[in-house]
Amino acid sequence: MPIYKGKNVNEAIENGLYELNLKKNEVKINIIEEGNAGVFGFFEKEAEVEITPLSPLELKVKKLIPYLIGVAVIFIILLLVLFGGNSDKSTSVPTSTSTETSSIVEKSIEKTSEASSTSQNSTSISSGSTSISSSSTESSSTSPAQSAVITTENNEEFNALLQTEDSNTITDFVQKHKNQTIEFDGNIAYLSKLKSKYDVLIHSGDYHPDEASGPNFKIPQITIISNPIFNSFNGDDIKIGQNIHIKAKIGNYNTTQDLIYISPIEISPR
Repeated sequence: MPIYKGKNVNEAIENGLYELNLKKNEVKINIIEEGNAGVFGFFEKEAEVEITPLSPLELKVKKLIPYLIGVAVIFIILLLVLFGGNSDKSTSVPTSTSTETSSIVEKSIEKTSEASSTSQNSTSISSGSTSISSSSTESSSTSPAQSAVITTENNEEFNALLQTEDSNTITDFVQKHKNQTIEFDGNIAYLSKLKSKYDVLIHSGDYHPDEASGPNFKIPQITIISNPIFNSFNGDDIKIGQNIHIKAKIGNYNTTQDLIYISPIEISPR
């Protein structure tokens, strides 16, 4: 995944969030290097962080956690009030009653745990199954078509996207298919090197020095040498003007810079 740098960790995170056009609660942040201000300008070292966008499922779970905790707390309070009130009213109840109460509480907790497990597992069950719980309604929203690789052959919207520069059309497509995988023929339109990493600009179709059609795809800050994504190049130089076949995940669309950010899975020459 892309690595972002700054004078300190906060600046590196801000640089990454700005480039990805995401908020801090929409990503995972891994601090690689804390950075060092150095002494009198010597031994200065930049901070480095790795920022990974959260998937739609992770974002949904993250939003649901506070509600699930709230429900669990209310449920436990109700149990305490219910069984606590009963124990106050019946002072002559033998000790076996407390054992039964404990057993009931344990069974309730087990059922709650089982229900939570069923809710998580239901995302992998077909929407046509009649034996799963109501949580399967949520899992059925992820259809096979959404999980498939998007190509110009199986998706007319993607075919139209590769031939347009209209920002509204691009915005609609990215919002609808964010984090899905696309696959298409393109070319390396530009390479920008920063230290040992490159920003790669990709256009669709064959390379032409004076013409380009469709949107601008950008791979930010990626290593090229010894990167398994480029294994099929067999050590050949990767250069501007090279026609490629690319498979990648869709990230965000920066309307200001007119860039669709993508995370490459595999790139091969053609």
